[in-house]
Amino acid sequence: MTGDEELNDLLDELDRQTAAEDPDRAVEQARESLEETLRGLKLTPEEETAMADELRQLRELAQKLDETTIEIAAFGMVSRGKSSVLNALVGQEVFRVGATHGTTVARAAQKWEQSTLDRPGLEGARLVVVDTPGIDEVGGEGREVLARDVARHADLILFVVSGDMQRVEIEALAALREAQKPIILVFNQIDRYPDLDRDQIYAKIKDERVRHLVRPEDVVMTAARPDAFRVKIQLPDGTTEVQWERPAPLIEPLKARILDVLDREGKALVALNTLLIAGDLHSEIVARKVQIRDNAANRLIWNFALAKGAAVALNPVPVADMAGGLAVDVGMITTLSKLYGIPLTRRTATNLVRDMMLALGAMGLVSVASRLLASGLKSSLAGLTVATGGLAAPLTFLGYGAISLGQAATGATTSYIIGQGAKTYLRQGCQWGPRGIKTVIQQIVAEAKADSVIDRLRDDLKARLKT
Repeated sequence: MTGDEELNDLLDELDRQTAAEDPDRAVEQARESLEETLRGLKLTPEEETAMADELRQLRELAQKLDETTIEIAAFGMVSRGKSSVLNALVGQEVFRVGATHGTTVARAAQKWEQSTLDRPGLEGARLVVVDTPGIDEVGGEGREVLARDVARHADLILFVVSGDMQRVEIEALAALREAQKPIILVFNQIDRYPDLDRDQIYAKIKDERVRHLVRPEDVVMTAARPDAFRVKIQLPDGTTEVQWERPAPLIEPLKARILDVLDREGKALVALNTLLIAGDLHSEIVARKVQIRDNAANRLIWNFALAKGAAVALNPVPVADMAGGLAVDVGMITTLSKLYGIPLTRRTATNLVRDMMLALGAMGLVSVASRLLASGLKSSLAGLTVATGGLAAPLTFLGYGAISLGQAATGATTSYIIGQGAKTYLRQGCQWGPRGIKTVIQQIVAEAKADSVIDRLRDDLKARLKT
């Protein structure tokens, strides 16, 4: 069973569980799966360096599981009071607030020191609240990317509005819903409305705007940072002065709702969310790993093809150059197999070369015949030079060089095609796939012609044979 299949099975199992059954077991299963994912990557030192960021994120996920960290992220348009809501939750002014459009310009996180020991589903958990930029910030494509990234990592989302919702808010909420995370819709700044207007807006949001996206019980009213009002204060000397006072925030209903959701689902959410992110990261790492190895394989194939072409061109003995060329191809395939972590024996590599030569069909036979003929001509020219005491050397050299270059190009091209075929075979787990060997080889031949690979091989061979 592959790593992706194991991950999917575990996700299905965790999805069937409820936090009330055994939330700690869900976290433990996720931790075991993540550890297995890290062990199964089998990266080379060079690949680990190239994918340091992805590996760091996987290790951070492991730490999140170890600490049972639950992330609560606030979203919404600018000036809806996201930062104020989070400040009210944690009981401190830790997030920047202000009237300036787009005050929050980067992701910010803060631990929520909330007592959860009286809630079995949250025992030992670490709650973190995360502030994000406004989703409608002008020129904020980068911020929207950041918001999506935070949504990806969030275990619970607070979507903050401050009145009847605009279309962009409903669309954003629908997009967040696709992340399959619990969402609490926060109707903030209710202190700015008369009671009747407030109740009408609340009912409209709950019963019309988001009824297909958010459960009614997950729509909560708050006044996280009520507007200050003027109060006349009498001083000890009998005089009076006007001071500004800000009422205490109305935040307890939201606190209670968050803790109720997390008490029921928090640890299971952490487990599921961690595995989903780990699955994405695993796919990214595997794709980059394949790309890195493909690039290395392409360089290796090119160098072996040139080496084979040069060896064949410089060998004046008929048939012996073919044997040398076969040895080069077998050596190339065994080296490729080690690169892809599937070592092949020399016998297996030899059989693989044979199968691909047969798949080349007429092209392979023509290659063999042309190399035999070229080798025979090279030997004849060499004999002519000896027989004439060197008088025919200039003519022999020109003929020998032309034949050698053609022979080298043929040998190098054949080796290149065999190398690309072996690469495909190894990438697919030592199988040719549903298309079969002939189709794979034919496609490689067509691509080599279309990309002028043959011309580039000939040019590189010219340079190599001159040195």
